[in-house]
Amino acid sequence: MAKFKDISAVQNRVRELDEWLLKNAPESLVEQKHLDEGTRERVYWHYGYMVALRDVLRFLTDAEVSSQKSYSQDSSSSHSLA
Repeated sequence: MAKFKDISAVQNRVRELDEWLLKNAPESLVEQKHLDEGTRERVYWHYGYMVALRDVLRFLTDAEVSSQKSYSQDSSSSHSLA
């Protein structure tokens, strides 16, 4: 039987962040500087995305997710982050 989690806290946080962005940096919704190679915005976007994925994994598995890489980094097979 499927186990469903209460995601209302996540939905509320999305709503809060959306409101914050609209109030504090509405231009960020149009500029999309995180797509520009070599910008600090791109680095921070990827860092934030990584942290969010860790949080999702922790939420879905009810477990701690290590901040250490659990894979071997191979530059020849790395994926482009965009």
